[in-house]
Amino acid sequence: MDERRIPCSDEQLDRYLQRIAVTGRVATDEATLVALHSAHLRAIPFENLEIHLGRSMRIEPDELFQDLVERQRGGYCFQMNELLARVLLAIGFEVERFAARVWLRNPSPMPPRSHQVLRVRTSDGRHWLCDVGFGGGSPVTPLPFEMQRVDEQPLASYRMHRHQDHGVMLQMRGPEPEMQDWSEMISFGLEDQWPADFRYSNHSVSTMSGSRFVMHRIVSRAEPELRQSLFDGTYRETRPTGVTERVLSPAEEERVLRETFGLELPTPLVWQARTT
Repeated sequence: MDERRIPCSDEQLDRYLQRIAVTGRVATDEATLVALHSAHLRAIPFENLEIHLGRSMRIEPDELFQDLVERQRGGYCFQMNELLARVLLAIGFEVERFAARVWLRNPSPMPPRSHQVLRVRTSDGRHWLCDVGFGGGSPVTPLPFEMQRVDEQPLASYRMHRHQDHGVMLQMRGPEPEMQDWSEMISFGLEDQWPADFRYSNHSVSTMSGSRFVMHRIVSRAEPELRQSLFDGTYRETRPTGVTERVLSPAEEERVLRETFGLELPTPLVWQARTT
């Protein structure tokens, strides 16, 4: 069987819907897609803490289901979007996986394809860009897959256009001082990738010494008008009206991780030394 088309099991689908608190009928329509996307971001935090606990960021289907659903943990793009892809396949959506370059806050002149996004087709024939795995920049609801369209959301605005060198370029604009103008966010081609293609990227970004995910602890969750983020002990809240942030003590950081983000973490919580 084509690995790109394997869904999660019916039991896993039910457990996932419980995890994100979505009840009632699900179908291959826009309303279901929007509900799942926003509920996923609210219930399952973006986070890379397994790296800083000396563990692997697991992306094999049963393992990522166990981590993100059963263990009450979160993940980054290769986990978050892969879980969503298999859930959507189980419901009956058509799903494509794209490999993306991350340009936002990236000093590299040519970033590698270190990100995963999804294009999803609903029953009315429309295509949508879904990304529950970008962390602080993830759109809360799916974006219509239309070039030059500006999608205004409470926490940010997004638009896509064709780039002469990089395929589709997604830009964003938000309330943060550094995001007042349109900024390049990610770019990707339209080749449907196999899950196996992301295993190498996942290994690289979770183990290479210069990786942002190896160097920093990053956590984020989003509601329609509130994004909460934690970056190496600095806690930030982003609202349509602006941004507030404060530096937390280690005890405060642990409390926020457990209570605000709802993460099940080991006791005592001890971070491993960073690789530099």
